[in-house]
Amino acid sequence: MVFLADMDGKDYVFTYGIFGVQHEELTPGKATSISTLYKLLSSSANRVDHLQDESHGLPRHGPKSTTFIAYWLSTSTYESWKELPPVKEFWASLPADAGVWREVMTVPKSRFTFASSQPVASAMGTLLPLKQSNDEGYWGVYRHRLSETPDSHTDPSDTFTSSYITPAKAKNNETRKIIDIPSTRSSKIKLGRVCISNPPENLIFVREGQRQPHIPPAETEAWLKQINPHAQSWITHLDTERNKNGVIAFTTHIGHDNPAPGIMNEKFDPEAIAETNQLAYFLDLAHFEQAGRSHKGHVQLRKTVMNLYGPGGQLEKGKAVIFAELCILKSKDLDAEYIGCAEGTGLMYLADL
Repeated sequence: MVFLADMDGKDYVFTYGIFGVQHEELTPGKATSISTLYKLLSSSANRVDHLQDESHGLPRHGPKSTTFIAYWLSTSTYESWKELPPVKEFWASLPADAGVWREVMTVPKSRFTFASSQPVASAMGTLLPLKQSNDEGYWGVYRHRLSETPDSHTDPSDTFTSSYITPAKAKNNETRKIIDIPSTRSSKIKLGRVCISNPPENLIFVREGQRQPHIPPAETEAWLKQINPHAQSWITHLDTERNKNGVIAFTTHIGHDNPAPGIMNEKFDPEAIAETNQLAYFLDLAHFEQAGRSHKGHVQLRKTVMNLYGPGGQLEKGKAVIFAELCILKSKDLDAEYIGCAEGTGLMYLADL
């Protein structure tokens, strides 16, 4: 059983914004940027989530980052907000080494999905009603869910295929352009502004989260012994085999339930950490699907979770929550800018295409 965002009967066009401030050291200037950005976002967005870097066992490249994910149910509200004088002044006044960036996605409901293992509010699921569904447990489930929320913004026959393909997937007679994704990114700071104005069509953005608030010891032990090894294998695979999986960007985080008290320092109140998060961009839906079904660790991860939490499973009444949301991006859907950021940040790699 799964719980999906109920978007029936409404012509939603969402704005989904990721905003970050990089800081190897949290100087007063960085703290001011973080605080100002959070206040500006909170004055308009329907929801703002606060994430902090967490390696989850992966090697860390580049500076730390405080990241906010902001959700607007109506893109017109976001468009009005970004033209306000305080918002325009904030972006215009940032110095060449600011380490501030944004990736703003504007997507209709026909190119967005949200699913949760339980009817517990997370991410976009806090803003939309949830409906119970049995649409889970098979490859191609995302395509089916997307087909269930049609609107005038998306052609029903669209296969969401990229015009690019990685060398690992290209065949001898390949007609698509080949994109060679580097396995490591430079952490050198690129001064000034880098804008992504024409990204490839049909990029996929995915946010996956695991909420484990106040779960009993037996459930914690099951996660540590039976789930975590497969989860670690999966995220390591995505991070290190980017060409094989079409992964343009991949980062891991912890979420914070009470952002305001924590944004001015680098220490978290352990009781306020809500969840672990993984944020990723894939070249297209086909690369994303192939990555999931071809990696043994991910296949075993799905199987283990469903066996534990499914009917008759050891954790059938467990409290942990797993959620995922996905956006399919047309070229016009994405606005990204990086100001004084490390060269490996987010989608900066696409600026050279």
